[in-house]
Amino acid sequence: MSTVVKTKKRTIKRSSKKRKKQIPKEPFWQRFRQVFSLHPKSDPLISLCILLLTVCGTIMIISTNVGETTTNSNVVLTTMIRQTMYLIASFFCMWFANRMFRFKWIARWENAIIVISFIAMLLPLLFTGSGGSYAWIRLPGGVTIQPAEFAKPVLIVICATSLYRVHKYPQMTQKWQVLFRKPMICYLLLIIGILLQRDIGTGAIITTIFFACLIIPTYPGVAHFQKVIKWIFMISILAFVALFVVTDLGVAILEQTPFSHIATRIANAKNPYNDVYGQGYQPANALYGIASSGFFGKGIGGSMRKYGYLTQADNDYIFAVIMEETGIFGLTLLCLLYGLLLYRLFFYAFKTKEMAYKVILGGTGTYLFIHFFLNVGGVSGLIPSTGVPLLFISSGGSSLMACFLTMGIAQQCISQIRLKEMKYNARRSR
Repeated sequence: MSTVVKTKKRTIKRSSKKRKKQIPKEPFWQRFRQVFSLHPKSDPLISLCILLLTVCGTIMIISTNVGETTTNSNVVLTTMIRQTMYLIASFFCMWFANRMFRFKWIARWENAIIVISFIAMLLPLLFTGSGGSYAWIRLPGGVTIQPAEFAKPVLIVICATSLYRVHKYPQMTQKWQVLFRKPMICYLLLIIGILLQRDIGTGAIITTIFFACLIIPTYPGVAHFQKVIKWIFMISILAFVALFVVTDLGVAILEQTPFSHIATRIANAKNPYNDVYGQGYQPANALYGIASSGFFGKGIGGSMRKYGYLTQADNDYIFAVIMEETGIFGLTLLCLLYGLLLYRLFFYAFKTKEMAYKVILGGTGTYLFIHFFLNVGGVSGLIPSTGVPLLFISSGGSSLMACFLTMGIAQQCISQIRLKEMKYNARRSR
């Protein structure tokens, strides 16, 4: 009797083993990809452009730091380690925003986010400034954090959250004072912090993003206010041209203020060769590098200006090194990738009827474009240098993480747009 029982037990165990073998297990890399990949409905072309721009930026950062090997033989290795850490942290920011971002959570903690952002903008004032501005929190080990970089996605999200509330409170659209109350408060607090930091370049970017987010909604109750915003923006540009381009009146005024470093940058944009061995040293050498580039450049690693001539070769002036090493071909490739990225963002912004999504995508597109315009324009001498990085390309953990965070939020909105479109098409097919 006992033998039979044992036999049955054995047969049962064997059958259970067979059943377990019949269930195939997913490979580890597939489970890893499912957990840490972006939303399946994210735009693949945007992800490809981000990947290519990041790869190009990493290559150029390593190439520019070769110029420092004359004084530090380990600089390339430390740069690669630091850049790898920045990329891992940035990808986590994009993944977290893409998977976890919800407007209802932002709406619940909106006031706290605004207050924390303002406090973060004041913290750099406790540390030593650089280049005339006080924009960095300096930690031990040479690590720096620039809170103003994170203020850009915060402002975009706060503007979009106000429009998200319209679903619950439709009467908000009747008065712009009600609809844009929280974004106005957020913008004013952030711009106060930026002015205290004396970081005019970031202030121009924040203001442009804010104006863009304000004119995107198409509610009749705010149409007149949006016209006023457009006129203010146009008059500001004309005033800048009159004070700083046509005449030197604005430069003379700025020289008597704490923003005298801005007056120097404007003078260098007009003619950096007036003080080529002083304040115009970097702008002049950037132009030398661009002028000697040719169509294909001198090849990766062939730049001469990175050997001490450009002290910010891997950051503010990395575009000059790109031009010198890759020429017009590299510029064309860079413009093509940025153009595709902007095209896809604005494509979905015009496609959706959800105003909150429009603001996120339109604000993100403005964020990328204004950074590209100010950096490339400043390095090439077309406009005054503002010290803003070239997103995805320049070194710097704060700008890279803030940019990836913004793209993660944009990709989350795109995935929701594509899901709604798929459900709508399924209903129509029935």
